Amino acid sequence: MVDERVISVKLKQIEQYHGELKRKQETLSNREFLSSTTEQRAVERMFENVIQASGDLAQHIATREFGFNGTTSKGAIRVLSREGVIDEETANTLVAAIGFRNVLAHEYGHLTSSPL
Repeated sequence: MVDERVISVKLKQIEQYHGELKRKQETLSNREFLSSTTEQRAVERMFENVIQASGDLAQHIATREFGFNGTTSKGAIRVLSREGVIDEETANTLVAAIGFRNVLAHEYGHLTSSPL
């Protein structure tokens, strides 16, 4: 059974981080973004946070409700899709987002600001 407190905290985090990203998008021009390493890093971190919270939520639900015993967010997302909790399109988007978070967090390769 899921822990409602964990679900609540993760959903609040996702809402907060998404709101922060949306405000940046609305208030920061492309020129300002591209000319400021600090703003780029802030946006990258916001992406990392929202994607990590989404993955944590998926792992919690998949583990508690469906017996998922893996350690990856991608695996948990696939379980949620298979069980009908999320649709396939959402699952594919989340799996891609987890990959993007890994690039950001672990600095795999060279990332330009265009994917952001």
